[in-house]
Amino acid sequence: MNKILRVVAFPYDKEMQPYLKFKSMIENIEPLILLAAKGWAVEKNQFSKFRVQESLSENDYQIIDAIWLIDSIHDIQEDFVLEIVEEMLKHHKQILLSRHFNTETYNRIVGLVEKYSGKYIDLTQKNQNIELDGISLELAEINTPIVCVMGIGERTDKFLTELAVKQYFENQGYNIVLVSSRCNSVFLHNVYSFPAFMNSDIPAEYKIVLYNRFIKNIEQECKPELILTGIPGEIMPISKIQPGHFGVHAFQVLNAINPDFAIMCLYGSSVSDKYIYELKQIVKYRFMLNIDCFYLSSNVQDVFTINRPLSIEYLERNIDDIKKVKCELQKVLSEQDKIYLETEIGAMGQYIIDTLNGNVEMEVL
Repeated sequence: MNKILRVVAFPYDKEMQPYLKFKSMIENIEPLILLAAKGWAVEKNQFSKFRVQESLSENDYQIIDAIWLIDSIHDIQEDFVLEIVEEMLKHHKQILLSRHFNTETYNRIVGLVEKYSGKYIDLTQKNQNIELDGISLELAEINTPIVCVMGIGERTDKFLTELAVKQYFENQGYNIVLVSSRCNSVFLHNVYSFPAFMNSDIPAEYKIVLYNRFIKNIEQECKPELILTGIPGEIMPISKIQPGHFGVHAFQVLNAINPDFAIMCLYGSSVSDKYIYELKQIVKYRFMLNIDCFYLSSNVQDVFTINRPLSIEYLERNIDDIKKVKCELQKVLSEQDKIYLETEIGAMGQYIIDTLNGNVEMEVL
């Protein structure tokens, strides 16, 4: 993809916002329009450089080259997606696919592309074939320092934290590579998506070995000074009714690599010093890993939805409320328990550097 494609991103909601906050990292495409589904009530003025719309005019089709189908927090009727795709193909626009659809919908999109003799680029890696014959269950030694971002659950701003930390280190002149917690981290400089084979049906032990070798290959090919990794999902079930994925990805990734620094992303709700202590103990004994610092997200879980079989709902707190939560926590925590907000990534980055350089006393496992 040599030409920079002018794109409309669809369907737009908060899931897309880390891309917009770190627009300078985007390469090969230029998002011009953010197309939201009607009724999603997305903020239209938060990112003034981008046009947020619920429909496209004929003039809009004149200025774009492609539609970029992205993942979203909200569910969307896939028939509606197909209508949008067909309209794009009628206007001779390319389809960039990074959203994960079921097999039926994916095949219908491909069928539409063939019907209109269009062009699509599949960025999902879903058709990646992994040959397991001859692979030994042996882990390679990773010599480059690894910083790992994980979260207590979904929507704890892991991806946002990963991009913010990456940007900080780049601004300090470091050569850093990110393997993100998202499977669709496309069009970002020096960012690799979470490998598709980690969500495939191959045996767990091979996923661990393949992830280890994936990181080793990045180390050998890119020769970075630092590797930043993100882990999707939760580190453990939220509740028996809402187990998520039981922290499977955390188990697999943390068996594949040994991070030198670990960031735990929390919800922005009030937690006790006992909660922080027990969380550190769980990570220490389950994964043989120390939590080096915490990130406090603006998202909180609606507690009334945690113990029901329907989807968990989330609320967003303003920055002043999050600052109060942090302030109350710091009153009862030790000096070693560092907690950072989105506005304090610079301080977090410097703490990472000091820790990796041995200027901070680390807890011994």
